[in-house]
Amino acid sequence: MHPKNVYKNGVSFAQLAKEYPGLAKCLKGANSLNFHDPESVRQLAKALLKKEFNLEVNLQEDRLCPGVPNRLNYILWLNDLLMDTHEEGISPGSSKVTGVDIGTGASAIYPLLGCAQFPTWNFLATEIDSQSVSSAATNIEQNALEDRITLLDVSSSSTIFPEEVVSHPLNIDFTMCNPPFYASINEMLSSAKKKAVPPLSACTGSTTEMVTDGGEVAFVNRMVEESLKLREKVKWYTSMLGKRSSVEKIVDRLRESGVGNYVVGEFIQGSKTKRWAVGWSFGDKRSGDHISRQPTSYLLKSHLPFPTTFKIPLLAEAGLSTLLPQVEELIKKSCEDFPTESFEWSSVQLPYFATMYGTADNLYSNGKGETNGNTWARAARRRRKMIEKEAAEGRVSEIPQEPRFGFAAGIFIGTSTTAYAAEGSPSTKIGETKRDEDEQEIIDETDAWDHDFISLPASSMEPEVNKGSYILLRWTRGVDHVIWESFCGMLRRKLLEGLAGMKA
Repeated sequence: MHPKNVYKNGVSFAQLAKEYPGLAKCLKGANSLNFHDPESVRQLAKALLKKEFNLEVNLQEDRLCPGVPNRLNYILWLNDLLMDTHEEGISPGSSKVTGVDIGTGASAIYPLLGCAQFPTWNFLATEIDSQSVSSAATNIEQNALEDRITLLDVSSSSTIFPEEVVSHPLNIDFTMCNPPFYASINEMLSSAKKKAVPPLSACTGSTTEMVTDGGEVAFVNRMVEESLKLREKVKWYTSMLGKRSSVEKIVDRLRESGVGNYVVGEFIQGSKTKRWAVGWSFGDKRSGDHISRQPTSYLLKSHLPFPTTFKIPLLAEAGLSTLLPQVEELIKKSCEDFPTESFEWSSVQLPYFATMYGTADNLYSNGKGETNGNTWARAARRRRKMIEKEAAEGRVSEIPQEPRFGFAAGIFIGTSTTAYAAEGSPSTKIGETKRDEDEQEIIDETDAWDHDFISLPASSMEPEVNKGSYILLRWTRGVDHVIWESFCGMLRRKLLEGLAGMKA
C-alpha cells in the first residue's frame, strides 16, 4: 500500500462505527464486518469517505461499490507521477491539474477522491451508462464540486477520449481508467466458478461495469491507439489493470507502437488484493524507479521500463570529511567539462531525491543538469562537428535537433535512515563489479550495459537502513536510454580515475 495511504495501518471498524450508525448496524461482534454482505460493504465505504475526506456519497445497490483504500492508492500513485515529472517552474502542488477519468461510474469515486486529496486537481469525468451518470451527478453536486468536476455523458461517442477531451483548451495532465475486466458474461461467470474461495467482498457491479468486448486488454489497447493520435495533448495516459497478464500485453503493445516512456505501478491492499497500473507518455520527462518499476514479481521483470536510477556505493578508505568533498569536486568538474545547457550544484535537496530516497539529513550535496544529446563522448562530438561543417558548406539543409537529456546526481551519507536501498539490492562499488541474477533479464535486454542499475521495489519505499555512503544518478529527461547508459559509464569512469589520481 502507498506510504501516504491513510489506511496502510488498517481500519478499526469498532471505532468507526461509533461515529457512523449505519456502519454500526452492520458490525458482527465488536470489530468484525461481513464483507459478503453488500449493505455492509456500502456502509463501510460511505463511512470511510466521510471520515477521512468529508465526502457525502450515495452508493447504488446495483452498481459497483468502490474499495476506498485501493482507489486511493491509484490517486496517490498518479500524484507521485505528476510531481516527479513536472516541468521546471510548474508544480502540480500549486498549479492547476486537469485529469480525465474514463468511465467514472455511479460513485464518481476517483474525481471525488482526487479533488478531496489535492485542492488544485480538476476533472473531466466520462460515463456511458445513463443511470451511473445520474448517480455520479448527485454525488458531485452534494459535495459542491461542480466547478471542479465536469461530468460528460459519452453514450453516443465512438471513441474513448471524447471530443470534449480532444478540444479541451488546456493540455491534459493525466487520464485514468478502471476498465471492465471481462470480455463476456460467460467469462465473468467462469472466472467466479474457478476461484478456490469466494471473493473477499460482495460484487454488486452491473454488466456495463464488469464486461466489455475483448476485456480490459482490448479496452486499453483502444486507449493506446487513440493516444497515438492525441500524443502530447495528454501528459500521462494511465489505466488500472486487474490481471498480471494484461500488463504484459499492454506493455508489448506500447513497445510495438514505439512508445518507450512508460511506467508500471502496483497497488497492494491487504494480503490478497493486487492491482496494477500502466501509464505512458509522449513527452521526455522520466519518472523514478520507485514509481515506474513497482512490481516485484520476477514474472514482470522483462516488461518493466528501463531503470532511471544508478547507484555507486563509495568504499571509504579515507574519512568521509575528506572523501565527500573530493567526490563532489570530481562530479562537478566532470559535468562542467562537457557542454551543458544548464548545470547547478547545491546542498539544498532536489525534489528528485527528497521524494524518493530519504530525508535531507543524509544528503551531502546534489546537482542537476541538461544537455542537447550526448555532449561528453568524443565520437558524438566528432559527429556533431562533421554535421555542422556540412551544414555550413550547404551539403545538409539543417542540423538535426539532438534529443534533450536531463540528469541529477546526489551524494548521500548512509549513516541515517534512507528509503533508497533495500537489503540485498544489487550495486556496483567503485573498484568492484557484480550482477544480481534477478536483474539479469533487464540488463541483458540492453546489450550495452555493464554496470548495475538499482531499482526500487514497492516495499523499499518504506525506510531501510543503509550504512554506506553512495552516489545516486537519476535520469530525469530523455528518449534514448543509450545516452543515459553512456552518461553513467562516463561519470563512473571519471570518478574512478579521479580518486585513483588523488590516492597517488
